[in-house]
Amino acid sequence: MIALSAPAQALLGTDAVAHVWTCNPDGSPQVSVVWVIVEDDEIVFGASSDSRKVRNLRVNPRVVVSVEDDVRNSRGFQHHLIVHGRAAVHAGPDPDLMDRLARKYSGLARHPLALRDSPGCAIVRVGGERIAGL
Repeated sequence: MIALSAPAQALLGTDAVAHVWTCNPDGSPQVSVVWVIVEDDEIVFGASSDSRKVRNLRVNPRVVVSVEDDVRNSRGFQHHLIVHGRAAVHAGPDPDLMDRLARKYSGLARHPLALRDSPGCAIVRVGGERIAGL
């Protein structure tokens, strides 16, 4: 696992949503929009344990996470971050994590979904192996 640079951590610390690409059983790509937090150089998000992305990651942990910034460089290109890595799926729930995500993205003190306290929640931790952008 590689360390996330300060600019990468800064972008991941904003309220920009992340896109997570996983691989379906037939080899086709699957993409989901997720709320993320950085912990110990890992990108972390919560999901339903029976979601397609989590089922895919249990079979094949390779993942790509992308985030687009609202800042443009001097040539007009939008700043972005692409992290290629491997995901580890952990059984949830983690109410504290889900509440931190809700505060970051919606300003709510508690996550609005029942998933917050559900034993059907999974916590996904992505360790980067290659980073592009920024």
